[in-house]
Amino acid sequence: MKRVLIYKKYERFWHWTQAALILLLALTGFEVHGTYHLFGYQNAVLFHRNLAWAFIILIVFTQFWNFTSGEWKQYIPSKKLLKAQIEYYITGIFRHAPHPTRKTVYNKFNPLQRLTYLGLRVLILPVVVLSGLFYLYFDYLINHGYFHNLDIIAYFHVAGAFLLLAFIIGHIYLTTTGLHPLSAIKAMLTGWEEMSDEDAEIALQENMKVALVESRKGISGKGSIEKDHVFEKAFEEVVGNLGIDTESAKLRERLINSNVGYFRINKDGYYEEVNDAWLKLYKCTNRDKVIGSHVTYDRTPEGKKQIMKLVNKVLSGEMITGERVERVCKDGTIGYHTVSATPYKDKDGNIAGLEGFIIDITPQVEAEKALEKKISSHQKNNDFYKFVSSSDDIGYFRIDKDGFYQEVNDAWLKLYKYDSKDEIIGKHYSLSRTKDDFIKLEKSVKKVLNGETIPFGITRRYCKDGSVGYHTITMTPVYENNKIVGFEGFIVDKTDTKIAEEEIKKSQV
Repeated sequence: MKRVLIYKKYERFWHWTQAALILLLALTGFEVHGTYHLFGYQNAVLFHRNLAWAFIILIVFTQFWNFTSGEWKQYIPSKKLLKAQIEYYITGIFRHAPHPTRKTVYNKFNPLQRLTYLGLRVLILPVVVLSGLFYLYFDYLINHGYFHNLDIIAYFHVAGAFLLLAFIIGHIYLTTTGLHPLSAIKAMLTGWEEMSDEDAEIALQENMKVALVESRKGISGKGSIEKDHVFEKAFEEVVGNLGIDTESAKLRERLINSNVGYFRINKDGYYEEVNDAWLKLYKCTNRDKVIGSHVTYDRTPEGKKQIMKLVNKVLSGEMITGERVERVCKDGTIGYHTVSATPYKDKDGNIAGLEGFIIDITPQVEAEKALEKKISSHQKNNDFYKFVSSSDDIGYFRIDKDGFYQEVNDAWLKLYKYDSKDEIIGKHYSLSRTKDDFIKLEKSVKKVLNGETIPFGITRRYCKDGSVGYHTITMTPVYENNKIVGFEGFIVDKTDTKIAEEEIKKSQV
C-alpha cells in the first residue's frame, strides 16, 4: 500500500470551506423557508445572507485559482470510459470489479465525476447563486419592473437547494467507494490518496511523463542543458509530490541511465542539444556530428514527412505526447520510439524551437509485426517462431485452452526469473498472479478463447524469486483445424521504456 499526493492545499481548503458553507446555507435557508425553528427567523435571514456572500467570494477565488493553476482542465468532460464508469457504479462495485480509471494528480476525476462537477459549476451553482441574488435584491428588481412576484425566484432557489443537497448526499456516498470506506475523506483532509502498489506505480509513470514533457527545469534560456539535469529535477519533483523516498540512488540512477532520450531543436529544424541516451538510441558516438544536423537527416522519405509534420505541429504552439516514430540509426538499422515534445520560447515570448523526449519501443513494434505476419499467414509460420525463440527482449508464451503453459521462450524465463522450461511447462498461468490479477487476466483470456486478439496492455507479474515486475502483454488465439485450442502472445518488459522498471519504495506514514 502506498500514498500518493493528489490534492493541493488550496484545493482542500476550498473543498471543506465550500462543504461547510453549503451545509450552513441549507440549515439557515430551510429555516427561512419555514421548515423548522432553530436560530429564529431574523437571525436565520442574517446568517443566510452573510454565508451567501462568503460562498460567492469563495466561488470567485476558486474559479480564479482553477484557471491560473490549470486545474480547470480536470473538469473537461470526456466520453472515454464513461460507460465503463457507470457500469462500475451500478454493478461492478458490488462484484469487486477493478476500477476502470486510474487517479493521478493530473487526472483526479473519472468521466462521470467530470460530468457531475461540470454540471454543478455551470448549472446548479449558477441557479442557486443568481436566484439568491434576485431574492436579496427583489425590491430593486420589482421597482424597476423586472419581476412582479417572488414565486418564480423562490421555486428556482429552493429547487437549486434540493439539487445541491442531492449532490452532497451522492458525493458522500461515493467517498465510501475508495480503497477503504474512509480513504477518500482522509485523502481530502491530508491530500494523500491511499493506492495499491500497482496504481501508485501508474501514478508515478503518468506524473513523470507530464513532468518530463512540460517541465524545463535545469535547462538554461540559452538552449544548453546540464548533463541529465532535467531528468534529475523532474524526477525529484514527481517523487517528492508522490511522497516516495527521493534518496533512492538506485531508482534515480535507473531513471537517468534509462533510454529516455532528450533533444532540443531550433525553429529551423536543426538539433541544438541531445543527451547520451538519445545518442545511444540512434547508435551514435559523436555528439558533435548530431548538433547542427537537420531533424530529417538519415530518415526514410516517409519518416521525413512524418517528423516534419510533428515538428511543425509543435512549432505552431501545440504539445505532442506518445507519437510513434521510426528512426534510422547510425549503423543503418531501423528502430522505433515514441516522441513527446513541447515548444520553447525566447526572451521575447516567441517560439524559438521545440524540445522533448523519445522512449524506445522497438521490441514492442517488432513483436507486433511478427504477430501480424503470423496472423495474416493463417497458418503456423516458421519465421514467426524463429523470431520469438531467438529474441532477447520479447517473451513468448503459448497456453492451452485449459490455462496450462505449453511453451515459453528464454526471454520469458528471464523476465520471470525461472531457470528452465521444466519449471513452468504444464503449470497453470495463475501461478504468477495474485487473486485480483488473475481475475483481471481471466477476463482477457475468455475473450481470446472466443476469437479476439488482445492488444498490448500493461500488467503485473510475480517472479520466481518473489520480486514484482511489469510488462506489456498481447494475446491471440491459436487455431488447429479452424478450432481454437489455446492462445499465445508476447510480453515486453516495461523497463525497456524508461520508468517501468522503477521499484517504488514504501512511502513513509
